[in-house]
Amino acid sequence: AALERLSARRALGGPGRSPVCRSLFGPVDHEELGRELRSRLREMGEDDQRRWDYNFHTDTPLPGPGRLRWEEVEGGTVPAFYRETLQISSRGGNGRRSPRRRRSAPPAARRPPPPCRLSRRPASGSGEPDF
Repeated sequence: AALERLSARRALGGPGRSPVCRSLFGPVDHEELGRELRSRLREMGEDDQRRWDYNFHTDTPLPGPGRLRWEEVEGGTVPAFYRETLQISSRGGNGRRSPRRRRSAPPAARRPPPPCRLSRRPASGSGEPDF
């Protein structure tokens, strides 16, 4: 009985070993897939450029009148979460890329706000605490 099961398993290709498991949708043409990907990314970039009146490749607003008006502002005038960036370092010793957070906010902007305190005094003589 065990020999029959082994023979049947070999005839069926065993789990994880059949060609169907390795190539469900047939061979992949990597060059064609790359062309399609680049084309789609280009289309998305053009759509974004029209939507935002901004050239993301040169990091400049588009010339001429547009729907949007871009103004440059100092980094210190915007909330800290707009200034935080994610920097990808070069490959380390293990061959993997490691993300590093870099903050450009001044130390004072990183401090949490002081805790709120609740008043236990009655509000204007009502006898109830003022929360």
